[in-house]
Amino acid sequence: MTIANIPRRWLLVVMTMLVIPGCNQSKQGEVSMATTQISMPEWQALKQKRVVFGHQSVGENILAGIERVAAQDDIKIDIHEQRSASDGKGIRHFFIGKNGDPISKIRDFAASIDAGAAQGGDIALMKLCYADFNADTDARQVAKEYIANLESLAQRHPDISFVAVTAPLTVVQTGPKAWIKQLIGKQPSGYLDNVKRTEFNTLLREQYGSTGRLFDLAKAETESTGKYCRADVNGQTVEELCPELTNDGGHLNERGQELVAGNFLSFVSSLATKQMVTR
Repeated sequence: MTIANIPRRWLLVVMTMLVIPGCNQSKQGEVSMATTQISMPEWQALKQKRVVFGHQSVGENILAGIERVAAQDDIKIDIHEQRSASDGKGIRHFFIGKNGDPISKIRDFAASIDAGAAQGGDIALMKLCYADFNADTDARQVAKEYIANLESLAQRHPDISFVAVTAPLTVVQTGPKAWIKQLIGKQPSGYLDNVKRTEFNTLLREQYGSTGRLFDLAKAETESTGKYCRADVNGQTVEELCPELTNDGGHLNERGQELVAGNFLSFVSSLATKQMVTR
């Protein structure tokens, strides 16, 4: 259907809707925000570990959130950007690959680990970005490559716990503009991209969900506000980044950084505790 084929009375309705806030938008301010709380035992477990983290910009958001959460609790966490081995406890991180090319990130991370980036480390994580997925991405192939490399690294470096990380999401367009797009046969912005991200994330959850080796970043982005953020388009539901946690639709704002960082810290401390018991 084209605009020319839409009856005039419906065009008038559409124009009227453009000046009326959407229902989703009006409810966003009513959502109560969850709090970030890390217990002292969790902090103590974290401070005894060496974590290696390969990432891009959303990873920077998470690290910024960790620094703020630590400062609020008057905790010192050693966070440094470096691609070489370190004897110190804390988080060592580095940028991997190129945005829009997930395979380059996977292979760059693997090469860095083999070159010694995680030597002496306890936990190593590799995070892709929302920018690595679009409507044309072969999410199944990306997941296959991701899992194969993570498992291969685990075999080559058995003293390190390699953790999978689900891909971050973006906000899906809602309101009158999204309705108009559907009316003319187009999808709202962000919907098809999140479908691909969710496909990738589902495969990681199936592989690692029961192993304790999965940090579900996407789940943190969809549930940290105390509600489940999802978009319903043409009868189909897809996970999305909660709008309250971002200023640009993809990166985390300060509140989002702190909430996701809290999830990250709790996860890593839990994994660290398991390692301390089993070693």
